Amino acid sequence: MTPPSSQPQAASRKNHYVPVWYQTGFQLNATDNWLLDISVPRLRPDGTPIVLPPRRRPTKSSFWENELYVTRFGEVINDQVETVLFQEIDNYGADAVRAFVVGDERGMHYQLESLLSYLGAQKLRTPKGLAWIQSRYPALSQVELLTELQHLRHMFGTLWAESVREIVSAESSEVKFLVSDHPVTMFNAALPKDAPQLADPMDPPLTWNGTQTLFALDANNLLILTHVPFAKDPDHVDALAKRINARYFGDALMRADTLIRTRRFSSDEVIVVNGWLKCRARRYIAAPESGWLYPDVPERSALAQLLRPPSDGLWRYGGEIYISYEDGSHGYRDQYGRTSREHEVVAKEPPSEPPRLDEACPCGSGDTYGSCCEPRPVWDRAPWNVLSLRERNLRFINALFNVLELGRDVPWTQVQRNLSDEQVARVHRLSQWLWPADTDLAALLPKRRNGSMLALYMGLSDPRLLGENVTALCPVFDQILVMDPFMFARNVRPEFSAVDNPDQHKQQFLKNALFWISLTPLIQAGKVLVFPDPGDVNPELRRAVYEMAQARTAGWEIESAEYEEMRWLSEEDAKRSMKRMPDEFWLAKLRQSNPGISDEEAARVVDFMRRQQEHDPFALLQPMKEGRAGQLLMMRAVNLEIALFIAQVTGAVIVTDVSVMWRQLHAHTRAAASGHDASTNFKPLHFAAALHPEMVVEVSESTEAEAVRSAIGSLQDTIDRRSDHDELERVLDVVRTRLDALSAPIEAMDTKFAQAKLSLIPSIPESGFESPTAQRLVVSFGSEDAPVHVGLAFFRRTESGDSARPASN
Repeated sequence: MTPPSSQPQAASRKNHYVPVWYQTGFQLNATDNWLLDISVPRLRPDGTPIVLPPRRRPTKSSFWENELYVTRFGEVINDQVETVLFQEIDNYGADAVRAFVVGDERGMHYQLESLLSYLGAQKLRTPKGLAWIQSRYPALSQVELLTELQHLRHMFGTLWAESVREIVSAESSEVKFLVSDHPVTMFNAALPKDAPQLADPMDPPLTWNGTQTLFALDANNLLILTHVPFAKDPDHVDALAKRINARYFGDALMRADTLIRTRRFSSDEVIVVNGWLKCRARRYIAAPESGWLYPDVPERSALAQLLRPPSDGLWRYGGEIYISYEDGSHGYRDQYGRTSREHEVVAKEPPSEPPRLDEACPCGSGDTYGSCCEPRPVWDRAPWNVLSLRERNLRFINALFNVLELGRDVPWTQVQRNLSDEQVARVHRLSQWLWPADTDLAALLPKRRNGSMLALYMGLSDPRLLGENVTALCPVFDQILVMDPFMFARNVRPEFSAVDNPDQHKQQFLKNALFWISLTPLIQAGKVLVFPDPGDVNPELRRAVYEMAQARTAGWEIESAEYEEMRWLSEEDAKRSMKRMPDEFWLAKLRQSNPGISDEEAARVVDFMRRQQEHDPFALLQPMKEGRAGQLLMMRAVNLEIALFIAQVTGAVIVTDVSVMWRQLHAHTRAAASGHDASTNFKPLHFAAALHPEMVVEVSESTEAEAVRSAIGSLQDTIDRRSDHDELERVLDVVRTRLDALSAPIEAMDTKFAQAKLSLIPSIPESGFESPTAQRLVVSFGSEDAPVHVGLAFFRRTESGDSARPASN
């Protein structure tokens, strides 16, 4: 017989989303609290509502839900989220709350991080918090939901750590603070009452300037967290705009001894706060006195004034911090958590008042104000105080041409021969300056609106692949997003840096420069936008993507046919590197392989090889110097996680020509549930494409191209409505007809302009291409909007034409 002490404990099914220890802080004289159900009452047969009165309920019987955190694997029930994860969180959370309630200075210093960690978990563990997580994802199982809860519970800590912290007392008030089923709530006075951000289960986004966090530590103490710029100047800071360098996750440097604790609320003031706590609860509130459960909905302006921290306590918040380390290095933080002043390079002065509708939009998109930012609410606009993505592209192009001294009369071979270390280093510095580490890339990316069609190229950022994958597709889509091949020096060790050791990057630099030069007409025309690797401007995102990709590819191998697709690119690069060896090396190789060759014949062979190099735009026409390191070559590509992140932030269609990426797109997303054959069971779209950039710009402006883009926009809308296969085929037939009309004038062009016959194979899985892990990137580092359905992808093939690839491929 098994001893009682070793018998397995029954799984915990009664899950408290507001801990019992926390509820006891709202009891007076150790009596049970009154619990009130504020949900919409049920109706009697005669239509009158059944109003439930408050009931005395012990803490163990309040704020719980059956199997809220339980997961099932067949007949096995797992309750470790409750008994392990939340038990640990509640242990340190109780200690932290207690330290701040009693004002233990030593305890508050060491427990501040624990308090913020507890707040993050408490905000998301409630039914309303879990519903918020569900609303941010297209679909989640119970296991996936609890997995995302564990990942997201730390997301708010950075912004809270950089906020003004104030604790207001209700000890002098006869009325005390309520406890609700959603204790950590937000307030933003500038939001209209009917704003979608206030609909259940939403809260005003914490990233906005005017959003304040309210958390009653107990019946007598209310914690208020306010962003520093808004606290210091609430009348002149846009409460609905995003705070500068507002970011979830990330690190923060703060003073742990800054806490304002000078104010005591009267009964009337406590009732105003309780009114907000009640209206933000989902179903239950509790208090030691039943009469406290019925506060009126507060006037938002009155609550805003009440929550404003006292100005005489703000002097210790904000400012700059300079750090000196033991090894002699230094660090820096400004009041927004930025670690350098690089942001000053891309800052611009916003207009004092909105422009006319027909004037250029201040966001820098290239569109008019009337068609760009004016129709959107403030929180949905691209920032006006920093250079836009397009403006940064144009500035980099100008800088590249200036540094390389390129002009109409300057042959490219001059750059290939004379490229200097300083030119390589300077261009890389300029690229990095345009993209500071604190860049909010998601805010700068374009969004699909008013039927516009965006495409994301999910492939290698290599100039040899741009013709058919980017240039040729410009008439088909309004804009195409392509990732920048330049890598920022700040993210690599100095010995591999293009700024500190530029000589070893020259051959790669030529490829990167030609990438930008070949896209210049399309960027200037607004057809292409080049974005940096999101991980290059956000270390936390880079770490998250690496961990996701590592877990996803564990045990996964590339197939030989997939490897062969891209091998020619690396082989070409390797041959170019070898050709840079000095003449003496090649003469010796020729004599070794052909002992009978004469010196004159060997010299002619080497001379022929050098003349071949002259016609290769990617060749570095500089002999390798003795004692210098070889060339560092790389291939940069948009991987699956980044592709889904960008597609969901922008609403873009994914386009690729890489089989391995196509396979991953269908194997590691919800498309796998639909089956690869079912999702791609649509006839290809065939069309003729021009490959000359300037000719493509002209074609893109034609009525035939506009008709194609309109048809693909209708296809996207049809997919978003979850239409059936027959309806999708009907819309695809319209696209085919309009592509035929677009192809006719292209096929009639002068043959001196490069052309290709291409096809786009559509994939439209019923479940879409989303995945919980990639969606986590959107929630953590992307948009505050509802999730965008990624339901359409194209695989591009070349049927015939002026392909960049060798004939054997």
